[in-house]
Amino acid sequence: MSSMLIFGGSGGIGSSIASMAKRLGYSVVIADKKEPSGLEDVRFVATDATVETDVKTALSFTTEKLGVIDVIVNCQGIYLVDKIENTTTQTFDDIINVNLRSIFLVCKNAIPIMKWQNRGYIVNIASMSGIRAKAGQSAYCASKFAVVGLTESLYHELEGTGVRITAVCPSSVDTPQLNSQVSLTKDELDKILQPEDVARVVAELITSNRRVHRTVVPIEIEFYIDKLDKKR
Repeated sequence: MSSMLIFGGSGGIGSSIASMAKRLGYSVVIADKKEPSGLEDVRFVATDATVETDVKTALSFTTEKLGVIDVIVNCQGIYLVDKIENTTTQTFDDIINVNLRSIFLVCKNAIPIMKWQNRGYIVNIASMSGIRAKAGQSAYCASKFAVVGLTESLYHELEGTGVRITAVCPSSVDTPQLNSQVSLTKDELDKILQPEDVARVVAELITSNRRVHRTVVPIEIEFYIDKLDKKR
């Protein structure tokens, strides 16, 4: 049975990816600060992915329980919509730590394991805000552009190793984090992505033939919603 380790999988996109993985027959481990609810038959390891010892513990836990790690998904993240003059230095540091440092730590410690296995797939959930910058999202965009750059660099480092890596860049997704930042009408919510939309893209990637390599995969929405760009 294939295995998947999800960092930040206790809710939103991560939970949808966990459910998808279970349907595909994966054994799933969720590494997060809080234990997920509503997910059956998944293992959990308490993890702060910004702390390297926690990341190493989650990786060791998964290899001990499941033998190998076939897929790692980095879903941890902080979303902020605000002008730069309203963004405190501490808030900026928190966003960089959660959105970027954690992914660096996971990749740094997971890649040697996957190289030893001669196989593996790392999926970093980035954002369209890591491809096209938007007003009112300077700190968030900075972190997500960095995730895309990190992923692209590692893509080239991993050539010939049997290990694949992809940055998935969804447009706005209907998650608690988004809803805490902006107030959308029902009609607007119907037009943005749902977590299961992202999970389907991840499923397509991880089930593709090993000869298929994708560096950056954007997921667009059809309609432009100005509220998602900046607070007024």
